[in-house]
Amino acid sequence: MAPLQLLLPLLSLLSLSLLSPTHSAGCVGFNNCNGHGSCTYSTGVCTCYEGWGADTDLAYYKAPDCSLRVCPAGKAWGDVPTSTTKAHANAECSNMGKCDRTTGQCTCFPGFAGDSCQRMLCPNDCSGHGQCLPMKRLATMSNALPLSNATTYTGYDTEHTWDEEMVFGCVCDSSWTVGLGSGQRQLSEWFGGDCSLRRCPSGDDPRTATVTETDCNAKTAANSAEKGGTGNLCHVDCSNRGTCDYNTGKCGCYVGYYGEACSSMSALATGLN
Repeated sequence: MAPLQLLLPLLSLLSLSLLSPTHSAGCVGFNNCNGHGSCTYSTGVCTCYEGWGADTDLAYYKAPDCSLRVCPAGKAWGDVPTSTTKAHANAECSNMGKCDRTTGQCTCFPGFAGDSCQRMLCPNDCSGHGQCLPMKRLATMSNALPLSNATTYTGYDTEHTWDEEMVFGCVCDSSWTVGLGSGQRQLSEWFGGDCSLRRCPSGDDPRTATVTETDCNAKTAANSAEKGGTGNLCHVDCSNRGTCDYNTGKCGCYVGYYGEACSSMSALATGLN
């Protein structure tokens, strides 16, 4: 056999050995896992640390070289149910934000907040005239609108009450007690989704001596199935004898009516008002 023919197989083996990575190369191709993971040298695969793409991390994308961060996960605001009573599995940024993979922080969509966008924001932070509270707390409050008797909304956070500490709403401030009981009014002083509006002083209509408009006994509260008890009060802006400016909470009385709540009548009052 010619010497050249004997050398060809050896040259081929040498070429393959030069082109093929060796075990000692480890994770060089992955920049040695960028200091955010450990290398399995026999396979050249990075095992990333938590927060950088570990198996336990939830992320839409994990960099094989551990160079990109993952973001915090929370119950998904929307996803595909896994049974008739289960959904909202954990997801990166709770499916309500985008992950900044350079910082590992969620950029939440408008109206949501929290490290994993797991919390709903209250509109305008209740305008400085109310408390922003979770549904779990709201259910226990007899003055939260729409009015209802105190109840509970908790205990099944993996199923029915999954959003008990995620959905937030405003309980507006009031200089009078709000509720369905005696001496309480069915409407709050500050109102609106963001508590930015203010009701005017309340009173009985001075032209209806036989009717007490402020009596809410057995009357159903607005947007509720509950009724006021004995001594419960309705709120009647400007005694039905003026126009309420909800920006200022002051009455503009009709001609012939006066007083803070327009509850007094003068000789100028006519039946047209």
